[in-house]
Amino acid sequence: MTDGPKQYQRFLAELKRRRVFKVAAVYGGVSFVLLQAADLMVEGLNLPQLVLTMVTAVALFGFPLALALAWAFDLTSEGVKRADPAASGELEAIVAQPAARRWPAGILALVGTALLIGGVWWTLARGGNATGEFGAVGDPAAASIAVLPFVNMSGDEENEYFSDGITEELLTALTRVPNLKVAARTSTFAFKGTDADVRTIAQQLEVATILEGSVRKSGDQVRITAQLINAEDGFHLWSDTYDRRLDDIFAIQDEIARSIVDALKVTLQGDADADLTRSSTNNAEAYNDYLRGRHFWNRRTLAAFDSAIQHFNRAVLLDPGYARAYAALAEAYVLLPEYGGPPMSEVLPYATAATERALALDPDLAEAHVASAYRKMVFEWDWDGAERDYLKAIELNPDYPTAHHWYAEMLAAERRWDESLSQIQRAVELDPLAPAPNTVLGLILGIHGRYDEAIAAVERALGVTPNMLTGIWALTVISVAQGDYATAGSAFDRLADITGTDSAAYRAYIAALSDTAMTAAAVTALQSSAVFGTVGPAEYLAQLGRIEETLAALEAGFEARFPYLHWTNTLPQYEDMRSDPRFLAFIEKLNLE
Repeated sequence: MTDGPKQYQRFLAELKRRRVFKVAAVYGGVSFVLLQAADLMVEGLNLPQLVLTMVTAVALFGFPLALALAWAFDLTSEGVKRADPAASGELEAIVAQPAARRWPAGILALVGTALLIGGVWWTLARGGNATGEFGAVGDPAAASIAVLPFVNMSGDEENEYFSDGITEELLTALTRVPNLKVAARTSTFAFKGTDADVRTIAQQLEVATILEGSVRKSGDQVRITAQLINAEDGFHLWSDTYDRRLDDIFAIQDEIARSIVDALKVTLQGDADADLTRSSTNNAEAYNDYLRGRHFWNRRTLAAFDSAIQHFNRAVLLDPGYARAYAALAEAYVLLPEYGGPPMSEVLPYATAATERALALDPDLAEAHVASAYRKMVFEWDWDGAERDYLKAIELNPDYPTAHHWYAEMLAAERRWDESLSQIQRAVELDPLAPAPNTVLGLILGIHGRYDEAIAAVERALGVTPNMLTGIWALTVISVAQGDYATAGSAFDRLADITGTDSAAYRAYIAALSDTAMTAAAVTALQSSAVFGTVGPAEYLAQLGRIEETLAALEAGFEARFPYLHWTNTLPQYEDMRSDPRFLAFIEKLNLE
């Protein structure tokens, strides 16, 4: 019973005498340095990933061999000699002992064999990932990617729109690949300018791979560098550099997208020769204006929308057949009234014309169907028409988060709660850091009393965009429904600062919620001051139980065609009014029930 432990101690002593542990440590350290140097050379010199794979294979295969040599030979002052088993005086009979007592040597052999097999498996997986033949990255479950904002290397901030635009175009192209999950723009651009590592980003966006790169634009020349990274271990799966003329930009984007598809081993369905980028224009100047317009559109301010519309209009003037520019123009027009622009009655003809032109040019353009649906929902209250367009857009591009987001709003307006929740959850799944879908998710959860989840969703939105107007307003809605007037009051203070509306009116409203004796003063303040709400002060007056004043505010909002009128059929503040025939008649005017 005591031979086993003694044998084990003798074996460890012999390993130490023969410097096996020291060899293992030195070998591991040197291998790590070599692998890091090889990785830097592959990236810096744009060498094939096979170089790194070969270096890794040699290091792995050499490890058990180094252990075996350390065991078998001694390095002496007289040179390398075969090790003497009895030299330590502790292991005189280990070789001559029966097999049952030679188990430590057997363990060494098994460990070496296991390391060798593991090294072969890992290297094949790593090498296969680089070529698209082996490894987890090629598995359907791991076929997911986030396209990080490409870095503008032009030395000119004016070219920021171009690098952002290239990023967005590549992202859009990849969404057309079946079975490939692509993180949406809003979420990936949340990491622009940050130093978060790829593993952190991948965990937050729930993707297996990251595409990053840079763009250098000078005159009509452009250099694009792109690299695909396995987020699990940080190794590069593929990288390349493209030096082309600007009028070749569409071919470059398609080439990059196909290289990524090959690296991820995702099979293209349908016409394998079709362009993934589907630019819908061959005019480089029109495309340049389209990118500039998108750059401003994504800023979501009134001034930015004005600039976006100018660039989109220039794009369609340069190329009257540019369907995507018309769709983008429609998306800009339909959002104008929500950001303090002209009323719906003024922008409706322009939004309608742009949408219809886009659909005439490209009936399969999802963005155009979404713009059409939003126009019908917000401007025309054509709910059946809006639903047809949303469903068509989702059919054409199931991974377009805006389609699911706006469709969820429509379903909420129709009080189709389960469907609405399903759609907004899908939008958040596709674009987890996007503020707008998270805000709507919070509102829908709050309406159903799931307050903790609702607050968490809105806080996610505000974590990305702290001064998001609708996010802060949503926080007031949820907090009031929950009875948390302290949180609501703080949110109203933030709302007043951002919108320039009357903070005293909001404070009077909060005071009246706690003390009905303050109701009359609150009503006066709300009616005589500028406040932010879906329909002016209507929702606040409804919460205070002032039915006559609420109906008057709703009618005024109807005449002005407020863009958020459809929320009247959704928000909890109006629930107590649903028994009033006059309120139901107002809802019918919106073609809702």
